[in-house]
Amino acid sequence: MFGLDSQDLLRLIGIGFALMGIAARIGAWKKWYWGSRGGVNAYVPLGLVFILYTYDDYFKESLGSNYFLYWAAFIAVGAVIVWWAARPPTFVKPRWVRWVEKYPPHVIGAMADEVGAGKAWEENITSEAAVDQWAKRFKGKPPKKKKKRT
Repeated sequence: MFGLDSQDLLRLIGIGFALMGIAARIGAWKKWYWGSRGGVNAYVPLGLVFILYTYDDYFKESLGSNYFLYWAAFIAVGAVIVWWAARPPTFVKPRWVRWVEKYPPHVIGAMADEVGAGKAWEENITSEAAVDQWAKRFKGKPPKKKKKRT
């Protein structure tokens, strides 16, 4: 396929994940936040794992008896992936997400409902003041009760 071997393909996948993670981090894909649980926060280290895996033979040969260091790094990056996907630290989250997440869950839920309903929302996250103004509309409203499934 286009002269690519499996190592090259894995590196391209890794670069793709890293670029998608960076794009989400800088705010290019804001809609991901509303439809995901934050898993995209782990895309950069996930891309690194794909790339790192392709260098297994190289590190096996060059590190010799210290080859375990390669796997230690591999496992450490894997742990970062799990951590950033499950409970991303603040420094990983885009600034606008931090602006939104300072509000109670019912306010965030109401914001997400507006996004899900297809209402215009992107102008509400252009600045912290815009997010504050958007959140004011929902602060006084009680949280919606979830229907019980029968």
